[in-house]
Amino acid sequence: MILHQKLKILKFINVLLMIVVIPLLLIYVLLIIPEYSACSDTMFEGEKGIDFWGDEIDCNAESQAFSEALFQMFSVIIIIIVSFLILINLFYFSLKKGLLQSGS
Repeated sequence: MILHQKLKILKFINVLLMIVVIPLLLIYVLLIIPEYSACSDTMFEGEKGIDFWGDEIDCNAESQAFSEALFQMFSVIIIIIVSFLILINLFYFSLKKGLLQSGS
């Protein structure tokens, strides 16, 4: 496979991952983090929490455990995808730099 094809494939994978990560980040920031932070400091069973948007959230044990699990799962998924994007971009720019140096 020649260098131009590798660059096109890496660019395609980069765009595809960006299409996946942007909606995940929006869900994470706008829905999951506010609910998790509203119930993270509750002391007693059945307490109510208020999220960033002013909505009241029931912080019973089941919803609190579910929001914590969802927060942790989305955190790991987003960290993995963003790390993969960084590696792809580093590899892409190193290949592009090699192409430019060999072409001149």
